[in-house]
Amino acid sequence: MPQISFPLDKAHQALDEFLNDTDAVDSHGNRYSRHIYDAQENGVAVILSNKEYRTLLDGYHAWQDSQEPKDDPDLPPGYRPYIHSPEASDNRLLPHEPLHKPLAHAMYGKPFEELDDTEQIRVTGVAITCLLRTTLDADTQGVVPVLTWGRSSDSPEPRTYWQLAYKTDVDGLFLRASEGIVGSEWSIVTGSGWRLANGWWSRDDAARAAAAIARVLPYIDWMSADADQFTEKSIEALRATIRRYHFAGIREDQAEPEPVAVD
Repeated sequence: MPQISFPLDKAHQALDEFLNDTDAVDSHGNRYSRHIYDAQENGVAVILSNKEYRTLLDGYHAWQDSQEPKDDPDLPPGYRPYIHSPEASDNRLLPHEPLHKPLAHAMYGKPFEELDDTEQIRVTGVAITCLLRTTLDADTQGVVPVLTWGRSSDSPEPRTYWQLAYKTDVDGLFLRASEGIVGSEWSIVTGSGWRLANGWWSRDDAARAAAAIARVLPYIDWMSADADQFTEKSIEALRATIRRYHFAGIREDQAEPEPVAVD
C-alpha cells in the first residue's frame, strides 16, 4: 500500500491528515499509511487503518502458528522429539542432517551433495517429516535423548553428543543410568546436559531426589541450568537435599530442606 513519510515533529500533522484527508485514499478506499521517522531516519511509528492493522496481525499470528508443531492424534503414545526433547525449545527438532544421505540415495540414487537445490529441499522436507512423526519409547518408560557436553580430557575442544535419559515429573530434570562399581548407578542431569549429581542405586530414589531438588530450588530453569546459576545459598541447599534424599534412600537423621527464595 502507498505510504507517506513524516518527520517526528510533524507526527500530529500525519495523524490529522490520516483522519481527515479524503484525497490520500487508494483505489480500494484504503487510507494511505503514515510512517513517522526521527532525525536519524529511524522508524518511530506507523499509522494504519484498522483493517490493514488486523490483516497484518492476523497474518503474523498465522505465521506463528505455522511454526508450532502439532501433535498428531493418530500416532501412538510415546516420545515426540519436537515436543519432549530438551533441545525442542530452541532447535525444535533433533538434527535432520543424518537422514540426508540415506534419503538422497533412496529418492534419487545419488549422494546428497550431488543433488540440485530443488532436490535437496525435497530431501530435507522428507527428513523433517520423518522426525515430526518419530515416536520413541512407545512403552511409556519415558526415555528421551539429551544433548550432553563431552567431558573427555583428550578432546581438543568442547564437544556435544546425544545420550538417552529418562523423563521425571520435573520439567528439565532427567535420569541416566550408568555402570558403577556396585552395578547400575543413576544420575540426575539437566536438560542442558549438565550432570547435577550421581550415585543413586535405584531409579525411584533418584526420581524422588529430583523432585525434592526442584521443590527446594523452585526458581531454576532446569532445561537450561548450568553452574553459573547457582549461588552459595543454592549450592548448600542442593547439598542438603542430596544428604537427605541419599543414594541409598531417605535419611531421616537429616532435616528436610526449606525452599530457597530468590535473592
